[in-house]
Amino acid sequence: MHVYVFCQINLSSLITRYFIKFQPVLRVELFRRDHPLSSLVDSTTSRPNLTMSEKFLEAVKRSNRRRDAIVRSIHEAAAGRRAAAAANDDAGAGVSSSSAYYNIPVAAGDGEYLTQIALGTPTQAVTAIVDTGSDLMWTQCLPCTSCHAQSSPVFNPATSSTYQVVNCSNNLCRDLEVVSCDGGCEYEYGYGDGSSTSGVFATDSVTLGTSSVPNIGFGCGHTNLGSFSGAGGLVGLGQGPLSLISQLNSATVSKKFSYCLVSLSSPNTSALIFGDTAVSSATGVAYTPIVHNPINPTYYYIGLAGISVAGRSLRYPTQSFAIDDATGNGGMILDSGTTLTYLEVGAYIAVLVELRAALTYPIVSGAPYGLDLCFSTRGMAELTLPDMVFHFTNADFVLEPPNLFFMVNTAGTVACLAMAENTGLSILGNIQQQDHLIVYDLDEAQIGFQSTSC
Repeated sequence: MHVYVFCQINLSSLITRYFIKFQPVLRVELFRRDHPLSSLVDSTTSRPNLTMSEKFLEAVKRSNRRRDAIVRSIHEAAAGRRAAAAANDDAGAGVSSSSAYYNIPVAAGDGEYLTQIALGTPTQAVTAIVDTGSDLMWTQCLPCTSCHAQSSPVFNPATSSTYQVVNCSNNLCRDLEVVSCDGGCEYEYGYGDGSSTSGVFATDSVTLGTSSVPNIGFGCGHTNLGSFSGAGGLVGLGQGPLSLISQLNSATVSKKFSYCLVSLSSPNTSALIFGDTAVSSATGVAYTPIVHNPINPTYYYIGLAGISVAGRSLRYPTQSFAIDDATGNGGMILDSGTTLTYLEVGAYIAVLVELRAALTYPIVSGAPYGLDLCFSTRGMAELTLPDMVFHFTNADFVLEPPNLFFMVNTAGTVACLAMAENTGLSILGNIQQQDHLIVYDLDEAQIGFQSTSC
């Protein structure tokens, strides 16, 4: 048990460039959608006087939408593969058609973190949603057939001396769901909320902080349907070949990145670092293997072997976090764009039972907040709260009380557990990731954790 003064805090970092092992070190800022640097427009940013509790509850709503979109995409991916396999069998084809099924889970305007990058020569600034749950990097481009409003100027490829449309024989084009090849590689991507982007796939220099990397492939979107909440585009950091991290690897930067998210209410930004420096200064990082899910290869799955609350190991169905090989359902993923952590129902019920037994404060209804476990803190200057540990394969992930509970009313008298249930898939959300260094080492197929003050 730990004694905490129950308060709320937010995110931190800088933009730098230096070299290690002759690799450029690329470091940019991450900031939340309600940060002053953000260009997103929604029910949170359009009401700047919202309290931190109100902002959190808005994030909970977005989190639930994103969870639903991810689950839907997994079911669609499995159905698509079954249909493709049947079509290939009927046609006598001996090739895989998995590349024809790109399921992008994110509700396009529901990303929680953004960054500022620059494209082209000379550079043009782009504010984009950052998403570990998708691959494609894209931005709105002139001329616009249909472009949503964004705070910065739309990227104009005609003014960049390094911009080139990708040929259809290019490997990156082959990794896309190609619509046509009329003079170049054309793409179309759809999102879980019905939004979409389409245009030409091109390469150009991408500037991250003060370092520029040439010949990075991205979607130059001339037709973009949906608002994307005012972001100029999206930077995908998934495991697929189109993602920024995969392309940086081919551009002599190690296939690694890390971030350290500060607490929710901090006025600071957070560091997103690419290459060897993502881990060079970190000591005591515990690594767990990335679990491959062939039906959903973009996501970062990790093996959850056990859960303990206040030092007590929980008992729940043994297959709660197993991946179904036939459907791709189940397992646990890390996701930067989901606020809450979602646990498979059987394990979640065990967590609720143990937390209720460990809490010494009056339990109150969570219905007004859309959450399951809430308690009164009225009259309490300090709270004694339990911690929790996720026991991943070879690595323990410690969740201190600030990663578990959040004040949900403006009076500061009700706190709730920042978790919810889901059937099948489990998700490690960004509230639980805060004040942890998270290292994605794709070269070694592992993810590292270290508790720290971000």
